[in-house]
Amino acid sequence: MLKQLLYTDLERQFELENLPGWKATPLRLLKRLLHPRFLPLFLLRSARVAYLRHIPAVPALLTYLNIVLFGLEISPKCDIGPGLFLPHTYGTVLGAWRIGENVTIFQGVTLGAKSVDMGFNSGLRPDIGDHVVIGAGAKILGGIRIGDRVTIGANAVVLADVPPYDTVVGIPARSIKKEIFTN
Repeated sequence: MLKQLLYTDLERQFELENLPGWKATPLRLLKRLLHPRFLPLFLLRSARVAYLRHIPAVPALLTYLNIVLFGLEISPKCDIGPGLFLPHTYGTVLGAWRIGENVTIFQGVTLGAKSVDMGFNSGLRPDIGDHVVIGAGAKILGGIRIGDRVTIGANAVVLADVPPYDTVVGIPARSIKKEIFTN
């Protein structure tokens, strides 16, 4: 499970970074493991596996390392699909219930509850669909659903569900899909 998720994450990174012909050799894997775009993913995926296997203290330790080293706060309780891409991590808080596959999340993004939720209640946290792009500084708060293939603009504050294939911007976020097609 962990190996396949990490491999998919690596493939997507090389695709997005436009590095064609990538082949997984032991030396390349070791170099990539230490890369600041991949090591946070390795730590969060490892924390999730340890959490699912009920290994005490390890998820908390790996989560803490991600906070200290990369400024990335994410609960091991968050279910994350393959192909997550984090170009920059500092100031990012991923407190979503679920993050789909092939999602890109830029720096300074907050996904979380609208109020204090120490119990990690699924009804209070966002559910992010597949192939979503979340711009720098965006805030997605509450038990809302972000549909597949949605683009969320930089610094948008999303407080309501967003249907698939939509683009939202602003504070509070509003759809610009109709504006694009009517202009």
